[in-house]
Amino acid sequence: MRIVSVVLILAGLLCSSASAAPTACGLVSAADMSTVLGSAVDAVADDRGGQTKCTYETAGGELGAPYAEVQLNWGDGVAGMKGAGAMESELAPVMGELKGLGDQATSVGPMILIRRGEDLITLVISGVPDGTAAAKSIYGLLNARLPKAAAP
Repeated sequence: MRIVSVVLILAGLLCSSASAAPTACGLVSAADMSTVLGSAVDAVADDRGGQTKCTYETAGGELGAPYAEVQLNWGDGVAGMKGAGAMESELAPVMGELKGLGDQATSVGPMILIRRGEDLITLVISGVPDGTAAAKSIYGLLNARLPKAAAP
């Protein structure tokens, strides 16, 4: 009977830790993003299914004000990058490969797709002078706070 109890306790611990994936707003706080964007922003979470998303914007949400979205899709890194590659012929004028972000990264207008191991990170940044520098800062925060990436 003790063995069954131990097995049930271990199973419960494993299940609870597996479902406790970090949230985007938990990984990059409003204070962190305010520093990156150079303006005070609020954070709004949208977590569901296999993804977590956080939207950061100024209190008034003025047009042209600093704005960012951070979305993580667990296990979708390879598929997301293949999808972006499939659209390259149509979106080539607004697409570009980015070096120094994750295992693979590409920009599509203001959206940046980053493969980090098996996961896909999507950043949308606007209203700042240098979106690429902001993306590198945000990715640096995420990379430092996420568990070590597993290779796909």
